[in-house]
Amino acid sequence: MKKKVLIIPSWYPNVKNDIIGSFFQEQASFLTDNGYDIKVLYGNIKEVNYINFFKLKINSFFSPKKTILKKDFLIQGPEAFSFSIMKFFKWNEKKIHNEFCREYSKAFIELLATGWKPDLIHAQCTVDGGIIANNLSEVFKIPYLITEHQVFLLNYYSKFKQQLIRKSLQDASKVGAVSNHQKRCILMNSIECNPYIIWNFIDEEKIIKISNTSNLKFRVVTISYPSFIKDMDTFFKSIEHFCKITDFDIEVVVIGNNSFDNLANANTTVFENLARKYNVYSKCVFVPFLPRDEVFATLTTANVFISTSIAETFGVAVREAMLCGVPVVVTKSGGVEDAVNEKTGVKVDIGDYEAIANALLKIRNSTLNFDSNYLRDFTISQCGRASFLSKMDSFYA
Repeated sequence: MKKKVLIIPSWYPNVKNDIIGSFFQEQASFLTDNGYDIKVLYGNIKEVNYINFFKLKINSFFSPKKTILKKDFLIQGPEAFSFSIMKFFKWNEKKIHNEFCREYSKAFIELLATGWKPDLIHAQCTVDGGIIANNLSEVFKIPYLITEHQVFLLNYYSKFKQQLIRKSLQDASKVGAVSNHQKRCILMNSIECNPYIIWNFIDEEKIIKISNTSNLKFRVVTISYPSFIKDMDTFFKSIEHFCKITDFDIEVVVIGNNSFDNLANANTTVFENLARKYNVYSKCVFVPFLPRDEVFATLTTANVFISTSIAETFGVAVREAMLCGVPVVVTKSGGVEDAVNEKTGVKVDIGDYEAIANALLKIRNSTLNFDSNYLRDFTISQCGRASFLSKMDSFYA
């Protein structure tokens, strides 16, 4: 019988945003379908002001209630519980940390009361899932693992938070990294652990047949969000340069938005402004977000996928494009370099918009050709169902 595993994600798809952390859910669902007993526990942080904070304190004093686990906020499959964590804006980091640990412990006790107890706790990202898992492990004497997905910049955090990050990684039974680049970033900080390389799960059943549709226009697709680390200036500069060096028509599909919490507020204004800045607005189609199935449907219509990131820990969108048989042009941003070679795409230096444009032209005029079936098969061999399950079986052993 396979193990009971409690997933502590640092973010997770929910009723306000069913895209954020979708790959955490997809991995957990896949493991559930393959014999593991998986549950998810996630604290939903709610910042409160001075007045509301004291109202809550007074109410809790006169009518104390245990933490109530809810299943109506997180997207289900596997069973996923959320609970509220109140965060007073005047608290310092130590107070916030202690409050988070206390509320997670209360929620965990309620989960245990249902008769279900995990054999392992698996944190998705050290901040803050791994930090919480470290505390739960110490209190309840259950081993924990961490898979690190985020760009690993230890100096980005305060000294207090850095100590928590170090401790969480060093105390973990096992640490996973989603690329060789990610492993290197962790170890460069003198953190005593030996990360396993576990590429993220890319489900080949999401797209069974590669499309051979011939577009009248040369179609470029990217998936991004407004952040300096995605370097979308370079993306739009490359499109501008492509239009300068050739008369070939081009259509650019930009998928992404500026909302991390509530998709109801999502818009593409930042991307539209960049397209205007580089005089390529008329070439672009802007899509704030797409359901997962429609992402794959859009990728199958692309002639090429572009990623201009300064840093990528893994590159889910790049791998998904490859799964659809689409060649990729990427910057040498780390995680994607495990997958991109002369048979799967083109790697260029970070910020080199001219090299991106030249690669697009070579693909457009068939100077560069790629085998769609090889792209798909290579991706499945690295990240597909059998490969991912084998790696997770070893990780959880």
